[in-house]
Amino acid sequence: NEADVVEYRDMVTIIRDRLRAMVTKGMSLEQVQQAKPTSDYDALFEARNDWTGEMFVDAIYRDLMKSGERDSAGGPKQ
Repeated sequence: NEADVVEYRDMVTIIRDRLRAMVTKGMSLEQVQQAKPTSDYDALFEARNDWTGEMFVDAIYRDLMKSGERDSAGGPKQ
């Protein structure tokens, strides 16, 4: 229903923003994974058999890296 879609959209946005902040600080994927940015949503991921919080973080992290969240030297964008 519409409320579920809104809740999902909010979750994705919150997690993306958390990861963007971590990428901007220059954190590696391993460091981001260790920070557990999806911890308050892990129950939602555990309810699904085809997608995990770790997989979700990996996908968003890689997308942020492709979109240029870091400068050409590999550090955070200034």
